[in-house]
Amino acid sequence: MLLLSYIWGGIMVFIERFREALLPFVVGGLSVILLAAIVFRILGEQPESNSYALLAEAFLQGRFDATRCFDLDCALFEEKIFVIFPPVPALIALPFVAIFGASFQHFIVLGTLCFTVTAVVWWQVSRVYQTDRQLAALLVLAFLFATPLQYSVLRADGIWFFAQAVAVMLTSLALWSALVKKNAWLVGLFIGLAFLSRQMSILYMPFFFVLMSSPDRSVFAINVESFRRFLKLAVFPACAILVYFAYNYARFGDPLQTGYAYIFPPEWEALRKPLTAWIEHRVQELGLFHRDYFLFNLVHFFVQGPDVEFSGRYLTQLSGFGDKGIALFIGAPFLFYFFLAQWSREYLFAVLTILLIAGLTLFYHSNGFSQYSVQRYTLDWLPLMMLFVVRTVRSVDKGIFALLVAQALFLSVVMQVLAFAVNV
Repeated sequence: MLLLSYIWGGIMVFIERFREALLPFVVGGLSVILLAAIVFRILGEQPESNSYALLAEAFLQGRFDATRCFDLDCALFEEKIFVIFPPVPALIALPFVAIFGASFQHFIVLGTLCFTVTAVVWWQVSRVYQTDRQLAALLVLAFLFATPLQYSVLRADGIWFFAQAVAVMLTSLALWSALVKKNAWLVGLFIGLAFLSRQMSILYMPFFFVLMSSPDRSVFAINVESFRRFLKLAVFPACAILVYFAYNYARFGDPLQTGYAYIFPPEWEALRKPLTAWIEHRVQELGLFHRDYFLFNLVHFFVQGPDVEFSGRYLTQLSGFGDKGIALFIGAPFLFYFFLAQWSREYLFAVLTILLIAGLTLFYHSNGFSQYSVQRYTLDWLPLMMLFVVRTVRSVDKGIFALLVAQALFLSVVMQVLAFAVNV
């Protein structure tokens, strides 16, 4: 009996250790698959797919208008073509376009470099709050691969996705500057650059003002210290806003005109794609923001799960699936830890920032189309949510957190495999 007891105990110890090692193995393996998907896309990237190459070419030639457009999200104004998106991602691509021309075809590589910088930054941010290296690594993998970030990098050959990858890197660098370097000047610099990549980034500023405040002082106190902090944080973002106004004025004669009023012109009717006609109808007939978009965006934000479609006589043939995105907490359930964060003024301002940005996008004409997991517009505020997830998860939660991350990764892998199978 004693021998059997020892054997049984040994078996149970082996099972327990195997179970502890299994989840990290699963999370790591799924992450490797998603990373391999990026590499696969790098190898197959085609030239003339990202209009930021055209904008970079225009800058090199001392112009703001482009000679043509690689997608339909360009403006036609006074018989000139303009890439409507903010300019910083084009500046990142500019040295490569200078060498290889507008046919430069390695935007996914540039997106992957941004992805790598983001990984390093989040490792350092995670280590501020987590002494458990394995848990810190799990948190980094969650942000990189279990959110829309990996898919944005995967699709960085498109202008929309490349801008998103750049903006996430810059907002992450702003968080790193505040938490690791504790440098308000750097925070302002990175938020200013992020604004010139994705405009909503400017709304991070109140949160950073609170984050950089002394914990024993009121954030509403008016004194020399608060004025200096405000000045350091605001100088670069203010300059970025002025640059953007001047940029818009130079292109369209109006500092507040971004070019969206001139997209989808009738002259380009023959170039339109049936799959995106609904976006064009929305912009032309309802406008960029409208209350009628609210229900569609709300359902895809909170309710919609994977929408796989079957056809054929017996409904056994995989024919397609929804490409408008999956609800946030279905596609990334580990983010529920955000709601367990300790209440503080930093947390309150993070919540308000998220509600403001997310609330505006609920009335926006697009929810980030196209995508097969969580909608990518959440990346405009997801670094804030992830920061408080990092601050909240404890070592004792590692098992359940890893399980939730594994579920998110599995869903992303499945949806991307199905997308590949349907589109081949």
